[in-house]
Amino acid sequence: MAETIISPGVFTRENDISLVQPAPVEAGAAIIGPTAKGPVEEPIVVTSYNDYIRRFGTTFESGSSKYEYFTSLAVKNYFQQGGNSCLVTRVVSGSFTSGTSTHISSSLVASDSSSIQPFVLKTIGKGDIFNNSTGTTDAGVQFSDGSLKSGSLDNIRWEVANVDSNKGTFTLLVRRGDDSTSAKVVLETFNNVSLDPNSGNYIESVIGNQYKSVSTDGSKSYVKTFGEYTNKSNYIYVSAVNNQTLNYLGTDGSTIGTDVNGVTYANSLPIASSGSFHGAVGANDKAGMKFFQNISSGDSQGLLGSNYTDAISILENQDEYQFNIISVPGLIYEFGNHSSAIDSVISLAETRGDCIAVVDLRGYGSTVSNAVSTDNSINSSYAASYWPWVQVQSAAGRIVWAPFSSYSWSICI
Repeated sequence: MAETIISPGVFTRENDISLVQPAPVEAGAAIIGPTAKGPVEEPIVVTSYNDYIRRFGTTFESGSSKYEYFTSLAVKNYFQQGGNSCLVTRVVSGSFTSGTSTHISSSLVASDSSSIQPFVLKTIGKGDIFNNSTGTTDAGVQFSDGSLKSGSLDNIRWEVANVDSNKGTFTLLVRRGDDSTSAKVVLETFNNVSLDPNSGNYIESVIGNQYKSVSTDGSKSYVKTFGEYTNKSNYIYVSAVNNQTLNYLGTDGSTIGTDVNGVTYANSLPIASSGSFHGAVGANDKAGMKFFQNISSGDSQGLLGSNYTDAISILENQDEYQFNIISVPGLIYEFGNHSSAIDSVISLAETRGDCIAVVDLRGYGSTVSNAVSTDNSINSSYAASYWPWVQVQSAAGRIVWAPFSSYSWSICI
């Protein structure tokens, strides 16, 4: 900041606003754990259990049964017992990637006679749960009513409609994956979308083109954002625009421009059609997964303690994330490869000094004396644990055993 004296008692002050630091993300609780779908290792604020379901799902199939993670139980009970906002960070085992839209056609033809895609979409969520096509087309993946054979509540499809070549605009719909032609379930609608970067409705500006990944700085992990336009969609982002229509209309407001080859911009617009997504990598269902009271040191919902390392490190950043409680449902201190991750969570709370870590000490079937013994091995004013496990009803309607961090938040809120 600089000040310049103009005359006695009069001066100008220059404020440097070249970098406006965003406010930290605030929530009542931070819960780290696996989820059925959603972004990976990206802390997301949810404001209700329904909001959580929309972003992260609930149940998934493993073998012939449906399961849900302790994360879902914890978030559900947190809101039922008075919580207002929750910061959820999904952790996974293995590589997870986004789904890519099937071929979006235009009237432009490449040298191999194929239609050139005007733009490409990707799912914000990651994992093969978003796949409802086996390749770049929908051939063979639809029933006669237009529904997708692999469509579900948890995945999505796209549709281009209302193409107006006179204005150079179109409508883009995000539909639920399990709908049909006669019974569409539209999740989002983007009207008057343009491929003209000088338009106020330019597709990347209207929908967003940002994606995120985890990077490291020394021993610390953080979420790095790529792309210039903030995501306005909750489900998709624009990963590429291949046919920009710069200044689609001439200065007279009616003449349609042409590209460098003299081809009219109208040919660059997408053709009215619908499609799905493919190519996402990452499976929730893994051989030998153990759930609820059966979790063990070797497998807890398909994860090990080491899978939580980056997420815990990300939430250490007090300037980016603020919360009062942090928990990792599914990690048990007595299990060898879980204790290190729980120690990191407790250390996070101690270092930050503004939250408490709610942790689970013993597995199902242990005794009170064992719980007390484990409790005595932890000396921290920033950690709390309670006993015992209790029976609760899961989202799939089954009665299961769950540890404290999954069912009782009223003591902490």
